[in-house]
Formats: sequence, C-alpha cells, structure tokens
Amino acid sequence: LFMPGLSPSTPHLLLVDDETAITANLAPFLERAGFQVSTAQDGVQATEQIERLQPDLVILDVLMPRLDGRQVLRKLRQEENWTPIILLTQVGEASERAMALEEGADDYINKPFDPRELVARIRSVLRRARPGQPPLAAAWKLVCGKLVFDRRAHRVFLEGRELTLTPKAISL
Repeated sequence: LFMPGLSPSTPHLLLVDDETAITANLAPFLERAGFQVSTAQDGVQATEQIERLQPDLVILDVLMPRLDGRQVLRKLRQEENWTPIILLTQVGEASERAMALEEGADDYINKPFDPRELVARIRSVLRRARPGQPPLAAAWKLVCGKLVFDRRAHRVFLEGRELTLTPKAISL
C-alpha cells in the first residue's frame, strides 16, 4: 500500500478500537507524527486487516465486541504472527498487564493516555521489533556469545558450565 506524500518506509499502523471518538481523533494525530494509519472497529475486522495489510505495528484495544484484544493477540501468536502489538485498556490491574505481556503483547498502555506517550511507545517498540520473529521477551533461551540464559529453567550457562546465581541476579 502506497499513499502519496508518505515514503515507502513510513511505518504502517493498524489502530483498533470500538470507540470511534478514539480512532477519529488518534488516527490523524498518529499520521501527523509520521505514521501511515488504518483503523478497525473490532477484533474480527482487526484480524482481517492484519492479514490483508500486514501492518508494522497494531494498537489494539482490549475491551471490544466480537473478539476482544487479548483474544486477537492470542490468535496471532498461535499463528506465529509476531507483528508488534501495543494493548490499550481501561483496566489498570497489574495482573492484567502482566498476563497480556506474557501472552505476547509488546507493550501496554492504560486509558486515558497522553497521545505523545503512545507515539514514544510505538517508536520504542518499532526499534526493538525483529520482523517475522518473536520478540526477545517471548524467547525461552537467550544467547549472547558464550553466555546462555534459559528463562524457563532460570539457569545461566557460560561456556557450557552452569553459573550459580542468586534469584535476584537471574531476574536482573
């Protein structure tokens, strides 16, 4: 998809929210911030547009009719679709945020939010994105040279030998 006035490298965002006031106000703001923006009103439309448009990033409301944002997120990750996703919600519970991140969200922002903060988070997620690959946060093993961190087992190895670390050191 090419839009006049935008370079082919302009990141394409899909903004999904059932509140038209949000999409109507936020989409133009994001365009002025330098993004190409498409919108969807619910999770079913979102999954269709993600497949058709292949956006660089999806901003996804959690509470929506038909398919909610977390259901869309789970469906995409089960299909090995690693498009970066930022979830929006009015539910501010820490457990809700933690669960969404565990399920594969790249970031999470509570409503109401400052649109400038959303732009900063979008840029941050896009900087970390590895197209077609899961985010590092979803990896069970992280490898850097001769250092291996097995996140599932909470074990660290250097040159094949296990290091004895405190739980705090491992979490850091």
